[in-house]
Amino acid sequence: MDYTLFPTVPVLLERSSLDQSWGFRLQGGIDYRLPLSIKKVIANSPSHNKLHPGDGIASIEGQDATTMKHEDAENLIRDGIASIEGQDATTMKHEDAENLIRNSLRLQLILRRGQFTPIRPSRPPIKFGPGPQAHVNSALYNTTTPNNYRRF
Repeated sequence: MDYTLFPTVPVLLERSSLDQSWGFRLQGGIDYRLPLSIKKVIANSPSHNKLHPGDGIASIEGQDATTMKHEDAENLIRDGIASIEGQDATTMKHEDAENLIRNSLRLQLILRRGQFTPIRPSRPPIKFGPGPQAHVNSALYNTTTPNNYRRF
């Protein structure tokens, strides 16, 4: 199926601090032979009401996600502040450092709405109940001796 026929929707996620998660689970990747998509969205997170389970990811931070490995996509999403690497923070202007941190609080995605359904198990889980009750045939209660005397 040609997924490029699905319309694309740009989404900008913003979080209040670097400690806050983006609030979604990712599935797929070229290494899983599935296009990247959203598996789950956590309520009351930056992704709530912006991303939906089954949305395909076409681009992450301007990079094409159609040929991206799952781990590479995770790292790109998780390490928004990684763009500081390779730059000397002692010689960086205050304004530049502020912009880098501010940009790491934002995540730009381009989605294809409803492209996929989240992967779920094809069979329901097996439920194990209590096993059969063992019948106790104790010699204590087996009173077939003459005069019904118990033997100890």
